[in-house]
Amino acid sequence: MAVLGALVFAVPTLITPVRQMLSGEKSIVVQDANDLLLGFALVYNRLPCPALNSGGAEDCALDIGFMPWKALGLSGPLRNAHGLDFRYGVYRNSNVTDKLDSDLAVLKNRFEPYLPPAVKDAVTHSPPSAPNIWSLINMQKPGLPGTPTVLTSPNSAAVAGHSNGLDFCQALRNATQAPIGAEKVNAGINTAFVVADPGALDANRDGNVFDGANYPFAPTFASPDVAISDVYDDIVLAVGFAELAGTAGCPAAVANVNAAARAAWAAYDEYRVAVFYAYLRDFIDIVRQSNVQINEFNFVYSATSLGITAGQLLTDAALAVGSYSGIGASVVIGIALGIYNTVTSAQQLTAAQDAKALEGKRLDAAWTQVTNAAMREEAVRLFAQAQLQAAINSDNRGWFQ
Repeated sequence: MAVLGALVFAVPTLITPVRQMLSGEKSIVVQDANDLLLGFALVYNRLPCPALNSGGAEDCALDIGFMPWKALGLSGPLRNAHGLDFRYGVYRNSNVTDKLDSDLAVLKNRFEPYLPPAVKDAVTHSPPSAPNIWSLINMQKPGLPGTPTVLTSPNSAAVAGHSNGLDFCQALRNATQAPIGAEKVNAGINTAFVVADPGALDANRDGNVFDGANYPFAPTFASPDVAISDVYDDIVLAVGFAELAGTAGCPAAVANVNAAARAAWAAYDEYRVAVFYAYLRDFIDIVRQSNVQINEFNFVYSATSLGITAGQLLTDAALAVGSYSGIGASVVIGIALGIYNTVTSAQQLTAAQDAKALEGKRLDAAWTQVTNAAMREEAVRLFAQAQLQAAINSDNRGWFQ
């Protein structure tokens, strides 16, 4: 009778741990705790700090304590099927440099996509005025526009001080690269957070419902792989950094923002090409203006030369007609040279006129190219600005891409 009585009282307490041991299933309430913590992270972009006691208020001086049920939005303590409180720990490894910080319970501006500068502030470029030089040279040298100044530093001002889920993703990434030292599991494993269910009873009979390394004042938790036995009936849920990042959608979110940043840089590079092309067209236009002025000078010089040689020819002819000693050899030679020089000057004048007309057409074409290049520069600038804004908007959305 005594043996049967002992079995009657023992069987109900053994059924749950035996089922868990045989099925490998975690407590449903432990999974609920995991879902609540993930939901908190998605809303607040961090994990909650532990509570000092069953009162449930966050205490951010702790890294291990009890479940902060008030921060999780619950109306009462989160307890297992046997009415016992959970133990909870979160990875906290702070760094004075925000981008290297991996304190999962604190939100900091860790992630800033590398963005190009705002293109509206990137250059000082203005094309020359339309050509108007069809008069004699006025000793005014055409001026070249200022050299474009293209910035290459990231536009950090666009995202500075902004924090969201991407910064939590960066904290998880930083944590994966951190050395062992802030681990919460006594197997020497860094984890994002750990939840311990004390099970149904004080299996190791040490006066505390948590068994083994899960003792409330211990600095770590037992490994989730510890098997349930007659001296251990706790259930430990440990969530790693990569697992949490994957569940929260960090890889896709970060990849999307980085892709938007790369697209912004590509548009910015295209804009820089358009700027320098416009600058080149300006320079060519200046060269064409100079060529027209040179040909204008040649035309005037040829016209003046033609006038001088023609006048000299007339003078020689007049001398020959008025000569009383007859037409000498020197006079004949002078007239011949005058005719030759006049014809040559006329040819030079014609050539200068043709060259002037040709350079005028080239100048018109150069100015058309200047205006086309300037319009393309503005179109590409607007496109680059739109791509930059799209990247900033993507960063603002956090992991809700």
